[in-house]
Amino acid sequence: MLARFKPLLCGVFISLLVIPAVQAQPFDQTPILMPMPASLVQSAQTLALDKPLTLSLNGLSPQRSAFIKTYYQQQFSDFGYQVSPVTTEAALPIVVAVGHSQASTYRLPMLNQNEQYQLSISKTGVVISAPAEFGALNALATLSQLLYFARDSRELALLQIEDSPRFPWRGLLLDSVRHFISVAAIKRQLRGMAAAKLNVFHWHLTDDQGWRFASKAYPKLHKLASDGQYYTQAEIKEVVQYASHLGIRVVPELDVPGHASAIAVAYPELMTQVKPYQMEDGWGVFEPLLDPSKPQVYDFIDAMVAELATLFPDPYLHIGGDEVHPKHWQESKRVQAYMDKHQLATSADLQAHFNAKVQAILRRHNKKMMGWDEIFHPALDKDVMIQSWRGKASLSQIAAQGYPALLSAGFYIDQPQPTDYHYRNEPFDTGLHRAHPLEESETFQAWDFTMPRLKGSAVTGKLVLVSEQNTLRHAYIQLNDQPFKQAQLDSHLIPYDAGMSRLNAIIDSWMGPTRAQLTLSPEAGLSGRILIGNAVYPVSGNLDPHFTHADLTNMPFLSAMSAQAQRNILGGEATLWSELVTEQNLDVRSWPRLFAIAERLWSERTRTDTEHMYQRLLPVSDFADAIGLHHKKQFRHGLSSVLAQHNSPGNLALLMRFAEQLEPASYYTRHHIKYQQGLYHQNAPLTQLVDFLPVESPALIQLYQQLAQFRRGDRNMLQRIESQLTIWQADYRQLAHLLRQIPELNALSKPLEQAQEVNDISLAVIRSCIVQKSIPETEVQQLATRLHSIQRHGVEVVVATGLFSEHLLNACRD
Repeated sequence: MLARFKPLLCGVFISLLVIPAVQAQPFDQTPILMPMPASLVQSAQTLALDKPLTLSLNGLSPQRSAFIKTYYQQQFSDFGYQVSPVTTEAALPIVVAVGHSQASTYRLPMLNQNEQYQLSISKTGVVISAPAEFGALNALATLSQLLYFARDSRELALLQIEDSPRFPWRGLLLDSVRHFISVAAIKRQLRGMAAAKLNVFHWHLTDDQGWRFASKAYPKLHKLASDGQYYTQAEIKEVVQYASHLGIRVVPELDVPGHASAIAVAYPELMTQVKPYQMEDGWGVFEPLLDPSKPQVYDFIDAMVAELATLFPDPYLHIGGDEVHPKHWQESKRVQAYMDKHQLATSADLQAHFNAKVQAILRRHNKKMMGWDEIFHPALDKDVMIQSWRGKASLSQIAAQGYPALLSAGFYIDQPQPTDYHYRNEPFDTGLHRAHPLEESETFQAWDFTMPRLKGSAVTGKLVLVSEQNTLRHAYIQLNDQPFKQAQLDSHLIPYDAGMSRLNAIIDSWMGPTRAQLTLSPEAGLSGRILIGNAVYPVSGNLDPHFTHADLTNMPFLSAMSAQAQRNILGGEATLWSELVTEQNLDVRSWPRLFAIAERLWSERTRTDTEHMYQRLLPVSDFADAIGLHHKKQFRHGLSSVLAQHNSPGNLALLMRFAEQLEPASYYTRHHIKYQQGLYHQNAPLTQLVDFLPVESPALIQLYQQLAQFRRGDRNMLQRIESQLTIWQADYRQLAHLLRQIPELNALSKPLEQAQEVNDISLAVIRSCIVQKSIPETEVQQLATRLHSIQRHGVEVVVATGLFSEHLLNACRD
């Protein structure tokens, strides 16, 4: 494919920088792009952006051509460029050519559409070529980032990009049920998706707490079970068309047979237990189920599918199928008789039987079925798509049995998780598939432990350690009967407690990045804490004296994924469930993390450098703001609303600097606290400072970057870190006064005290580090213990500088 650019390569690219996707490069050599393209060849020469830009489109359908011109001319103008609506000699041309003319045909986005493109920047302008319109859209998304980051220098490096995605399905699920999201906000997310090259909008429209689309066939659904918040059919068509112009498919989700409380309110005669139902406003899993023994249930589903087929042209329709609580089925004599008649032994068999009948309905309407893990059953046809929320083991099993599959576990962005956790979440399994064989000189031991949670059952686990000559060689961790994972043994954080044996071991679990900081003693047992992201959980346990060599040999690990199974994995979807998300903090929870998830699904598997990812993430966050995403605006507006009558530029700046030191608790910690407080429901206000905090503090990301540069030998970074800490230190007295003035902020007084104590420690450490004064080991341990005591279990607002201070202490100790 380079042949067509041969004259350009031979004549202009005198000094080349080749940046293949498989090799990490120094950060200052690569353009800021996310996702990174498959191949990029860059010259030291540049194209001056000193003329008006003009966009010329060739071979595109009239509808998409008109949309693209309006959309990107406005975007380039917003970046500060002069844009000419017509091509002239005085303009700088951006020429887009689609290889096969589609002038008379508008193409809907579909699975496995051709998305590849070439983008060339030469001394004469920009040339984009693509076999199909969807590749042209991707190329323009890339060019948009390049132009944004060139807005100050007004020059672009001469380069050539050849690019195509690794996975054809790169999606975002948005839950419009638990909290309703307006059409305008959805369109904004679609614009962000297009910029990140995400191509599937999975629209969750029905659930226990509401029915969100107008039905002509069963109108009581939106009249009785929506609280007046639903999408008209005209609005749905508007969203679908808008997404289509951007190259994004829209897949609706109609939840059956469970998550059906809204159906029960409107049409209780369809349910297993026929009785009056009230709208559910709480979060959780509820019992009402459609009755698979009733023919009218299938008439209902047929009518729903027929309506959805007129609104959503995509071949796929998601039926949900998750979290079916079988209690009502088990209590129903009618359902039990139906099961006997059809020789269905279990509730799982009944659901598979139901799904097969639903699949037949879908097929009659030219739709393909997809659903969550729970619908997986060998009786289903092989074209059923399974979306896995249960994890890699489930995904691997599904793909190995020949079903197309998507990964969502590890991409749940409603959970506040660090971006690098999502970035490591590879759909193809990686790493160890069995324990290391035990050498004669090695010994092993196993520990059982329990990690209580704030809601639901405790997490149980097993820790297996392999040592040689009293030196720990390998650690393996199993959680809740999941496969074992080999842990990374981390020396970057100082163990916080004295004891016979101390351990810092890290894995990625379904809960998030999971760090076990443990003290092990045969007499006293296992103690310590587990950090899930930034959230602290206590842990305790005991030595397993019965663990044998045979147990070690037979430890369950994730099976290696075959090449055929990998071919059945079509990609993944980020999921944004809206229990703690409203339209007012939607973008805060979504962006810029979605750019990193998009890169995991678009770019080469070998692109795994998380530090490089973070180097790009912060500027890409600025780009996202420039194209109209609201993550920064929602943060500012949220803090302004928290200040209420005390809002002023000075107070807002003060609170924003305090917020830089804070993060919302990771995992489902906040959900569980809300449950304990009796606020785990639809009507609970989500208007506190924690609701508007970014998942990761951008200021802390920068501090971690500076600390990494110091570790690589750049001592100038210490002064930069000290400068930021000093700015924060100067605020604490004013902040204490401000918090006392505002009753709604009184609860932040404790985090403020903790932040000040952490900052005192950090400043003392870094000032010793600057003058290269060593800290005595006893003082190091005392400081580490203090930092651990500051970090609290069961809080919604985490003083995230505490973890940074631990890293700083360890770096200066080295």
